[in-house]
Amino acid sequence: MHGLPVLRRMPNYNWLEVAMIWMNHKWTLMDGPTYTYDNNPNDVSEVVEHIKNVHRHGLSVISMKLAGAAAFTRHADRQEAMRFAFRHVGVDAVTVSFKNTQEIHETISNLNSVLA
Repeated sequence: MHGLPVLRRMPNYNWLEVAMIWMNHKWTLMDGPTYTYDNNPNDVSEVVEHIKNVHRHGLSVISMKLAGAAAFTRHADRQEAMRFAFRHVGVDAVTVSFKNTQEIHETISNLNSVLA
C-alpha cells in the first residue's frame, strides 16, 4: 500500500489476504495524503485506525519502513519501533532491512523482548 488514498479503500479488495503498510513509531517515511511517502505525523491516528480496520476484516498486516528506511540510527529507536508495531498497533509481521550481521542479531533480540 502506498498512501492514504489506498488505505482508505481497504479492505474493499476481496482478493487481498495481506496488507503491507508503512508505519513506525516516529512516523518517518510514512503514508500520507498522497501516493508518496514522507513524514506525516498528522496522519498517525488515521493510519493506525486503518490497520485495525484491516485486522477486523480478517486480513493480516505486515509493517514496512519499521526503522524509517534505516533512518533510525539509535538502538533505542529501533527497539521502540518494534514495540510500537507489535504492542500498540498489533501488526502480524514486519519487514526489516539489514546492513550487517550485527543488525540481524539486534533485530532478533528486539523481537524476542517485544514478544516475550
